[in-house]
Amino acid sequence: MQSSRREEPRDQAGEAADEAAEELRRRLAAEAGDIEAMSVLGAMLLRRGDLDGAEPHLRAATAAGDRAAANNLGVLLHQRGYADEAAGWWRIAAVAGSTAAAHALGRHHRERGDEPAAEYWLRQSAEQGHALGAYALADLLEHRGDTDGAERWMRAAAERGHREAAYRLARSLDRRAARVSDGDAVRVLEEAEQWYRQAAARGHRRAALHLGAILEKRGELKEAGRWYLTSAKDGEARAACALGFLLRDAGDTENAAVWWLRAAQDGDGNAANALGALHAERGETQTAERWYRAAMDAGDINGAYNLGLLCADQGRTGPAEQWYRRAAYAGHREAANALAILLLRAGDETGAEPWFSKAAEAGSVDAAFNLGILHAGRSEDDAALRWYERAAAAGHTEAALQVGMARLRDGEEGEAERFLRCAAGGGSAEAAYRLATVLDARRPPEPAHELGEPVNRRSECEEWYERAASQGHRRAQVRVGMLAAARGDVVEAARWYREAAEAGSRNGAFNLGLLLAREGSEPEAVLWWTRAADAGHGRAALRLALVCARRGELAEGQRWADRAAALGPAAVTERATRLRDALREELSA
Repeated sequence: MQSSRREEPRDQAGEAADEAAEELRRRLAAEAGDIEAMSVLGAMLLRRGDLDGAEPHLRAATAAGDRAAANNLGVLLHQRGYADEAAGWWRIAAVAGSTAAAHALGRHHRERGDEPAAEYWLRQSAEQGHALGAYALADLLEHRGDTDGAERWMRAAAERGHREAAYRLARSLDRRAARVSDGDAVRVLEEAEQWYRQAAARGHRRAALHLGAILEKRGELKEAGRWYLTSAKDGEARAACALGFLLRDAGDTENAAVWWLRAAQDGDGNAANALGALHAERGETQTAERWYRAAMDAGDINGAYNLGLLCADQGRTGPAEQWYRRAAYAGHREAANALAILLLRAGDETGAEPWFSKAAEAGSVDAAFNLGILHAGRSEDDAALRWYERAAAAGHTEAALQVGMARLRDGEEGEAERFLRCAAGGGSAEAAYRLATVLDARRPPEPAHELGEPVNRRSECEEWYERAASQGHRRAQVRVGMLAAARGDVVEAARWYREAAEAGSRNGAFNLGLLLAREGSEPEAVLWWTRAADAGHGRAALRLALVCARRGELAEGQRWADRAAALGPAAVTERATRLRDALREELSA
């Protein structure tokens, strides 16, 4: 039986032996007068860096008319510093049809500032399919502002495997996507992604970074992480930083910190800030401060802003103001807003307002809202509304609420509803409640129902009341309780009344008392009416006065009647006064 022999991978020593044998074979052939052998041997020695050994072989082959040798002789002379002589040999080789020589000659002329000659030779190289020539021609045309021509030749170079061309073409398409319509942008971005992918697959680390960013934005986090890792391992600090954020978002802060550290040590300010924030969260303020300073040293002004936040959290307002100012003067809009807040809290409204304005004009939504508050505090309602509207247009929830309330005061119910919906959708419980009241006011009366017919349908206004109630809005909780009671759902009504009452709502406590009394739990009802009356609820005080009168506790009843008469409203005051007078007569009889 014939045994099979397993092929072992060749080691470096074996490859070196093969190369030496090939060189010897070429050398013997060259000595025998073989022109091709002279050219190949010269190229081998040139690649090795043996210029003295390569030159005679290349000159001999060039003299015999070998165009590859002429090109390589030009390369050799260029490396020796004889650029003009090199250009002469490149010209000879290029005229003879060498695309590599035409490319080299074009580069030579561009370095000399002779762009027409450079374009001529680079075009000769590019049109004959030379990838480097196509790329160099594209670069020259881009420098001149010929974007169409540049893209054409950049695409040609990329299609021939030039990775830098693929990357630059992708970047160009990426920028174009921001200038076209949405439909075209999708198509352009898809093409950009293909070129990023091609360049990244060929080892282009920045292409891998951008490809990772595209995939992360699309939610394909696993593949994004792989490309970030590839780029980071190749030394791209921004990829290491992005990988850190990806790991942090996945809950792996330990490995995130490893990549942030690597990126920060390579000068990435964003990573240094991330490390600072991580240590600040752990209470390691000195380490946090060191990384924030490193971010500043890397040119990231966020470092100064974060130092301001760190000092402010520690109650060190002096240093906080110093760092906020440094960042604000450098154009950091949130630092300007934070500085203004600091000044305002210190009583310096005059100093705060310009910083609020600067931050707002730079696009800080919070600063625009704060300017609204500032003007509202001075009763400058028109100016306040303008800033609220500006913040609301940028999605600020509380600003939208303020605009909605202003529109309600002005009787513009339609506009009010629009802003209240924005604020309520953004999570404002107050906006949800006020929107519900607007919808409630225009709701038609409920139709009559057949006996025994369940009423489970909830109107839109009730849904908004419930959203506000679930966020702890006491008036909304009372209203949801009332609507539940109207449906006959006593358990649900009691639940919402109790939540409101326990949170301090006197109306909730009063209504809960009514519900409990109807259900036969008057002792517990009295407890809630007492809480409501102590908080200033006139009707609750009147109920307590009636309970006391019925129990024969006349003095206590008179006391609560006095309280109810004082609290009102008018109808309660009238009834409470009559009851008090009757109790007084009974006591004096």
